[in-house]
Amino acid sequence: MGALESDEVKVDFLVVGAPGGSLARCVLGSERQFAGLKGIVIARALGTADTPRAHVFNPFALETLRDIGLEKDAIGHATHGEMFQSFRWVRSMVGEEYGKVQAWGANPKNMGDLARASPCQYLDLPQSHLEPILVRYASSKGFQFRFSTQLVGLEEIPESTDSLCTIRDLISQHEFQVRAKYVFGADGSRSKVARTLGLKYIVEPRPGLACNILFKADIGHLIPKERYAGLHSIIQPDNFLGMVPLMRLIRPWNQWILVCNFPEEDSRFKDLTPQSPGLIDIVHQAIGDSSVEVEIQRLDPWTVNESVAEKYSVDGRNVFILGDAAHRHPPAHANGSNTCVQDAYNLAWKVAYVAKGLAGPKLLESYSIERQPEGATLVREANQQLGAHRDVWKALGQVAATAEEGVRQLAELSEPTPAGDKRRQVLHEALEEKRRECENLGLSMNQWYDSSAVYLDDEKDVRPALNGDPIVDILISTYPGNRLPHAWVDIPKRQKLISTHDLAGRGAFSLFIGHRGYAWREAAANIAKATGIPINTYAIGLGLDYIDVYRDWYKSREVEEDGCVLVRPDRFVAWRSKTIVSDCEGKLQQVFDSVLSRDSIQP
Repeated sequence: MGALESDEVKVDFLVVGAPGGSLARCVLGSERQFAGLKGIVIARALGTADTPRAHVFNPFALETLRDIGLEKDAIGHATHGEMFQSFRWVRSMVGEEYGKVQAWGANPKNMGDLARASPCQYLDLPQSHLEPILVRYASSKGFQFRFSTQLVGLEEIPESTDSLCTIRDLISQHEFQVRAKYVFGADGSRSKVARTLGLKYIVEPRPGLACNILFKADIGHLIPKERYAGLHSIIQPDNFLGMVPLMRLIRPWNQWILVCNFPEEDSRFKDLTPQSPGLIDIVHQAIGDSSVEVEIQRLDPWTVNESVAEKYSVDGRNVFILGDAAHRHPPAHANGSNTCVQDAYNLAWKVAYVAKGLAGPKLLESYSIERQPEGATLVREANQQLGAHRDVWKALGQVAATAEEGVRQLAELSEPTPAGDKRRQVLHEALEEKRRECENLGLSMNQWYDSSAVYLDDEKDVRPALNGDPIVDILISTYPGNRLPHAWVDIPKRQKLISTHDLAGRGAFSLFIGHRGYAWREAAANIAKATGIPINTYAIGLGLDYIDVYRDWYKSREVEEDGCVLVRPDRFVAWRSKTIVSDCEGKLQQVFDSVLSRDSIQP
């Protein structure tokens, strides 16, 4: 590339892709202290997602939308409650049921853990409904959107951390250049950004493929309350041998996806189109009623992936990947878009702080250090649960060698014989394993960061051990690197309950103190005034700023009344002091300098 064009577009941020990029630009545009930062969002697509794609939205991800004021909008566009909170294995939508698992907050234990861990709930929020919410919000905050636009090239600019990006308008085929201080690659599993950076992936080959059939069919009259579920795995070895259809609810009760899973390579969907004869027959067999009117809208084939980038960025370059560009996996655990949102939430505040001169550029190194292990865990667990799906299918005869053998195995479940006893035991154990996926609160709530953006020097003990399964059970602690504990608080005269999570976030650090912690408040105010770092201080307790309504903050704070808990803008604990120190301001300044890598700020 030759000399820079004099009429090139210059921006602070170039965001490539969605939905992780959508969330990142929302966070970047949400706070007044980040005002003035310019950004452009480009996407190859004609517009926002035109198929449902990812759908289960977990409480941790919803907390990020709550932080920027979009929770109510998300709830209004989502399905929630018992309509989707279970997973069934059935002959058909109207046929015999072989097993059912409570899911996504519906299990009684999960209900209690979720109430302890978060102010938010599980939603079924298809990507096609989420993305317009994010785009409307971000565009109102100064980010410009260009759909039908492709990233062609990404080059380093000598003696600069900026990137020179070549962009192509796919309508006019006109190319132009954007000089960006920061580039976010949320451009999916074939990420151009990742390829350009030369990022390496840890890949495990996995057999299997699938095809999504998006269709409309009004079958609400066939689904009594007892049959409510978000997912219905169809078991018919006589009709679907070697293929496992899974009915996924999109909109109650007239829009669905039939996910046709093939545990091994299979060519029966290779050349089909929405108009192909036989597709409606497959849907009718899954529904169990051939009189239902069916409209096939779209076919989307996909393959099973198990890969995660070794790093989410390259040292010395302000270019980052997130979402599917960083971690690729099957939809088991329903945490794909949720993890993408969490990637964006972690990255956005750090980039904004560096761009505003509040933090040093070394802070950005903590993004990959913190998020890559979480992506690797999700990829591993999602593929493990895909294997657990196959164990259920095997127990139900769906993957037998022949249709006759599959029917025999399925019938064996009802037989009063030793063989029947054994098959029922195998099915029970397989369904119990599926509970881990459907009750996976710990997978998102137990994320713990260990990087330079967390201050651990004052901790005398190691992180508390989790008593239980880290995928299902949760650890609530203010140990640095953990997420802020949720507790309901209110002003002393009682107006409206809010969460500690509502006090934190909003692009600022938060300092939580008790009855004898006012020296910390004064220290924080002095540091904020001197440095410009946004710090909100909250005193919680009787007679203080907020009362601890159910005493949950008292039980989870793990510091004394003269101690404090410092929380990052992404609502993870940065540091805590269990008691008062002789020089509160000096100590707090030391912590901020360390957590924000302020020694690397360029003069």
